[in-house]
Amino acid sequence: MNPWKFASYIEIDKEYKVEGLNIWNFYWHCSDRKIEVQEPDEGHIYLFNEYEIEDQGKKINFIAGEFSNGKVGIFTKDKLMEGKLL
Repeated sequence: MNPWKFASYIEIDKEYKVEGLNIWNFYWHCSDRKIEVQEPDEGHIYLFNEYEIEDQGKKINFIAGEFSNGKVGIFTKDKLMEGKLL
């Protein structure tokens, strides 16, 4: 089962936090991995890049991409799927 879950539509440069870190405050390191995700409203399938940000040794991964309707979506890992508590 896919551990990546839709988190939110975001606006460019408007604060959005993943695990407490505002993603716009960091350089996004692209993993060159394409992850298949599903657009939540219309159900279309997309291949988006996985990104990583790092702050004081804490690494956060997420998926981001633009849907055909011009909205930017963020996907994060489902912590329960990883065997961790939320």
